[in-house]
Amino acid sequence: MRRLAQTISQSLTLHRVRPMRPLRRGRGVPALMLGSALALGGCIDADVSMDFSDGETMQGAFVLTMARQLYDMTAANKSDFCKDGTTKLTEESFHCATTRVMALEEVLAKGTVALGEGDIRPEEGLQIERIDENRIRVSLDFSKMPQQDEAPDTGGMAEMLRAAVAGHSFTFRVRGYRILATTGELSEDETEAVRVIPVTAFLDTPPSLGGAFVTDVQLKQQCRFWVFCD
Repeated sequence: MRRLAQTISQSLTLHRVRPMRPLRRGRGVPALMLGSALALGGCIDADVSMDFSDGETMQGAFVLTMARQLYDMTAANKSDFCKDGTTKLTEESFHCATTRVMALEEVLAKGTVALGEGDIRPEEGLQIERIDENRIRVSLDFSKMPQQDEAPDTGGMAEMLRAAVAGHSFTFRVRGYRILATTGELSEDETEAVRVIPVTAFLDTPPSLGGAFVTDVQLKQQCRFWVFCD
């Protein structure tokens, strides 16, 4: 998610068939891919999940899907991307999936976990802490993620850009034995909390990512007097 809003204005140079402006230092290949994605209809989606269902480990996953045209446009750099994950390439799309399993105690000791790929670090602003023996709190504070200092130069084409990225999003998921409370959307079985951020949010200055995504997770079944369990 780093510098996503900054790269949106770059796509205008592709739309206008003008020479692309030099990338600012530090944008990197993923940033270029995100800017180019807008020129290809905004065809990029990401899904980040943290699963604490077994009460002993954190099973994290980062899944990125992009159009095949976008993958081909960044062919010179693709060897450095998804090097620690599994990939699937078809005529229509490129799929990158990385997973990470860590002992829960290790995660709590660190207070966070790396889940992204390359310069795309969706876990920025992530904090994982223990509430008590059977509860943890997972917080994603989007305000702590790097944000652009100025509005993207849309060249009067803001509405076209919004239409191009409509329907694409970054999705964050927290799973557990039971979700006790969340500022996201709660599943019917109360085992998953979800926050979806449309790519269009990155066109705003500052990006309209909403409030923090905070979720309280019950790790295991809890019984009183060996009878009353929840």
